[in-house]
Amino acid sequence: MTENNIESYLELLTGLGAEDPFVIESSDYAFLNSIARQVFRGVGLTDRQYEAIKEKLLSYESQFVSLGYLVHDAVNHTRMPVRHIDRSRWIKIVEVDTQLYIGVRFTFNKKLITAIESFSSIEEKTMYNAQEKIHYFTLNESNLYKVINELKDKNFEIATELHTRYDKLDIMNNNKNNYVPGIYGLKLKNLHNKAIDYMISSIGEPTTENLALYKDRSELFGIDHFDTDELDNSISNLTTLSQKIVKRNHQQVFINSNEHTFDRIAESILELYRYPLLVCLNDISDLDNLQIVHHSFLNIFNSDEFCVLYRKENNTFENKEFNQYIKDHNINLPLAKTSKIVYTNVNKMSKTLIKSNWRPSAAILMGSVRHTKMTPFLDELDLVIHYDTDISPFTKYGSTNSIENL
Repeated sequence: MTENNIESYLELLTGLGAEDPFVIESSDYAFLNSIARQVFRGVGLTDRQYEAIKEKLLSYESQFVSLGYLVHDAVNHTRMPVRHIDRSRWIKIVEVDTQLYIGVRFTFNKKLITAIESFSSIEEKTMYNAQEKIHYFTLNESNLYKVINELKDKNFEIATELHTRYDKLDIMNNNKNNYVPGIYGLKLKNLHNKAIDYMISSIGEPTTENLALYKDRSELFGIDHFDTDELDNSISNLTTLSQKIVKRNHQQVFINSNEHTFDRIAESILELYRYPLLVCLNDISDLDNLQIVHHSFLNIFNSDEFCVLYRKENNTFENKEFNQYIKDHNINLPLAKTSKIVYTNVNKMSKTLIKSNWRPSAAILMGSVRHTKMTPFLDELDLVIHYDTDISPFTKYGSTNSIENL
């Protein structure tokens, strides 16, 4: 005998409780069967499910009555307690393990899930608490603006502090020329005067000719805006490889040695004024690579502008040959402020390099190899080139670093 409650009548209607000949509308079939299987497994109805199923069962009242079932009374009783869902939607700052995040809370909603997934460029989307229905995003201005801008018209309660900060960011976003650091009409704007003085002393006043150099160093300088037409014209004057380097999106880039000779890299280093240059050699092919790099720059820099920071034990023919090459070509001079090309071993952090005031403008790894000893030093640079036939799987030496294939 069918129990006098809404769950039993739902099971009856969908065939889980009996074989009575109910005819279900095709538009109702999937929904009713899905909820019927839920309650059959012992999961109670939510408050909204209860109201929806009650309405649906009453729409089939004539079929129930013809078979002797009093559905009108049954829908007022439940077999299991109705689950009342917290459907609050809010965006606020929350703390998790002493770390502050932007917390976004809402119950399942396909449109909102799609909105969350649309943050394809959001920085450090961190985690999701399935039990509390909270998405967590690292608290910074970029994430704050993207989250609130996407969800502000979707019935979320937004914390006053976040809304205030968003309003300021929105004003800045709509008036970028007054706030965003950049080069507007070949003029540096919205930057500290000391920063402007440093940039001009390094590259010169912005011109169409040197705008590509500013773009190449935009991450280092903190420049976010360029006038598109002027920048494109400036970049178009560079070699193809230099253009790719300038347009990179990451600190580290991979250049395939099968596609580009080292002379082409040397050409880009000179074209972009990316010297002094640190060259990281590996133990397997350090002599060959030392020769390749040295030959490319030999007629460009003076002999006293080369420096090799390490030697090898004279216990093998190869090691002796490496040391002899350094001596024969007079590149065994000490590190100086005027050194333009400096060689070091990728697996050893040179104490001389650490203690000196010499700092490279870029670094090249001759062979995409693991280089944990050099991690702290290389992390400070805005351009690190991996030169090899393939990217090594061991090259991700920092959590925020990735290698861009040029």
